[in-house]
Order: sequence, then C-alpha cells, then structure tokens
Amino acid sequence: MNARFARSVALGLLLAAAACRRRVTTEAVSTPVPAHARTPQAPASVEAAGYDLRPAEKSAVAAFLRAHPDLRPADDEDRRRSEASDDVAGMYGVYHPYFVRGDVNDDGLLDFVLAFVRRDSDQDSPWFSIAVFSGEAGGKFAPGVFLERDISLSDGDLSLDRDAIVVTPDVDDDATRRYRWDPERRLHVFVRDTPDEPSSPPAART
Repeated sequence: MNARFARSVALGLLLAAAACRRRVTTEAVSTPVPAHARTPQAPASVEAAGYDLRPAEKSAVAAFLRAHPDLRPADDEDRRRSEASDDVAGMYGVYHPYFVRGDVNDDGLLDFVLAFVRRDSDQDSPWFSIAVFSGEAGGKFAPGVFLERDISLSDGDLSLDRDAIVVTPDVDDDATRRYRWDPERRLHVFVRDTPDEPSSPPAART
C-alpha cells in the first residue's frame, strides 16, 4: 500500500510539473512582439507626393524607396508658405519646389532631381535629402544618387540653371548651393560661384 501510495504521489508531482512547463511555454509564446521587430518598415508610396511621374520615373523612385525605407518623397505641402514662396509659385504654370527635370550631366538624356523627407523627422521641421536620377539610353534611369543629405529645405526649393543643380535653402535669401557635373569624376560637384563661398557644402545634420 505504501509503495502504491508513493507511486501515486510521484505521478501527481510529475503531471503538475509538466502542466507548469506547458503554462510557462504558452505564456512565453503569447508575449506580444513590437510591430517594428516583426517586419521591416514598408517603403513609402511613390504616388503619395502627387507628382505626375512617367512610368520609368516611378520605377526609379520606387526602387530608391525600397533601398531607403526611412525616406518618403517630399511633396509641395512640405514647404512653408511665405510671400516669397508665393511669388515664385506665381511665376510658373506648374511649380513643384522639390522636383525638377532636365539634362544635368550634359549627355543629352533627360534626368530628374527629387527631394525626400525622413519619415521620422518632425512635421514642422522635416529633414530633407536630395537625390539625382540620371537618364539612360532606352528611357530608363540609373539608381538615385544622393546630392545632399539631412538638410533644412522647408523654406527653399530645387531648380536648374543651365547645367547646374541649384539648392536654395530659403527663397527669402539669395544664398544658393550649386552642383555641376564633373565628367572626369563622373559625379556632381559643389561649385563656388564667389570667392567668399565655403569650399564645400554644409555637412549633413541628423
């Protein structure tokens, strides 16, 4: 009798221990996992900025966003309104402060320049990055290349002046930054138009 009782007690303890292990395992599995830990951030929408992009331009921007999911295309609403900005907009039939097309590397093919905004930046003070998309034979575009990163551009815009890409941080100010294509180095380089300009563009800010 004692041996039978002892076996019963031992069996009961084993069953209780197994139940505890199952409960602990179940609780561990059901612990919520933060969304950012489960899946990477999805790329921003190409169409969200509202530009009338051509199919090849859309494909190039979509590929760029997949490579840089922390960015989204800058849109017209990212620019702060001012009297000067309204005057600039009034000069053009269609005006997008952060998107321009043109031949920026003197190869006879159409290129485009587009600004992007960091998705984690403050809505009132967004950080912009500028990318250049060079046209290729056949109508496609090379992968976007950064021209500037993490700059303030809410009061400014992008434009082209002949073969130069012009970055204007504030349209109320005459200060601009110009980049011209260097065929030997195969990249756009910062150009000093006056002797008192710094020899390089401002460093990226994060």
